[in-house]
Amino acid sequence: MPHLNPLPPAYPVLAVSDEIDDRIHSSSVRQRLGHVAFVVGCGDLPARYLEFLVDALNKPVYYVIGNHAEELTRKGERGKAHQPAGALDLGGRSVRDPATGLILVGFPGSPRYGENEPAQYSEWEVYLMIARLLPRLWWNRLKHGRAVDVLVSHSPPLGVNDLPQDPAHRGFAALRRFIEWFHPAVHLHGHVHRYDRSQPHARTFAGTEVVNVFPYRVVDLFPAATPRPPPPAPPPPPAPARPPPAAGRGAARPGGRGPPRGPRPPARRGPARAPRAPPRGAGARRGAGGGGGGPAGRAAPPPRRGHRADTGEEAEGGGVADEEAAVH
Repeated sequence: MPHLNPLPPAYPVLAVSDEIDDRIHSSSVRQRLGHVAFVVGCGDLPARYLEFLVDALNKPVYYVIGNHAEELTRKGERGKAHQPAGALDLGGRSVRDPATGLILVGFPGSPRYGENEPAQYSEWEVYLMIARLLPRLWWNRLKHGRAVDVLVSHSPPLGVNDLPQDPAHRGFAALRRFIEWFHPAVHLHGHVHRYDRSQPHARTFAGTEVVNVFPYRVVDLFPAATPRPPPPAPPPPPAPARPPPAAGRGAARPGGRGPPRGPRPPARRGPARAPRAPPRGAGARRGAGGGGGGPAGRAAPPPRRGHRADTGEEAEGGGVADEEAAVH
């Protein structure tokens, strides 16, 4: 039976940043990456590189400007500004991709740390960009049920995938606020060059997956309003083999009722008790009849201490009774 509410399909996206990679700038890129939905440039890439991706993949290319503004040149040198032909600048804008329906929002540049960099911004300048985007973000939420799906920037959020001790590679505190306010599904950024591929390139912050794409990554994107499919659960560990039941005490009884009971210890017995005295009058009859009350030859039980054998009266009053019997 098919699922009533299936998850939407994932959209693979090629994201590039900061350096030209020969594996991407190749004649075979269409055979290897022709399945991507679109391309995202996260800054500091020359215009000729983005234009090559437009022609080679024949897919939409969205980009933001990095702090070096390489996107405005074709030879990788600062000179006359040239916008990348066929690519769309996302800086300070909200764009909805027509093929996938994903909503993209972009912020250019890096935090201000030097005098000669063309695309550096203070925190208040980024907050001003966010304020200008508010009407569009509210309209997206009203019409599509979400404000943004993919956040694209050159710099990371402050404290997430950045280098706080390096003023040139720290993140924006304003981007942290943007994520907390609008909850995009994914944040793609560059700016921090991680050449050690063993280091983590992605972190989750406030429910948003923040991904450093340097120098390139293929990322699966989902709309922000739908949950991501959970990762497959690992197989359960095999059950440990039970040891064979031990013989004797402690072995499991059939039926699963626990180990059987062992042999009972012998009951504790005190000193042997003397036979109980016969009822009053029975001793006289038994003695007179020669033990006729029982089997022949059975001896009468010895008298208990303090009682007479014939009457069962206490010994203290027995002396007076003997004297009276002698007088009479």
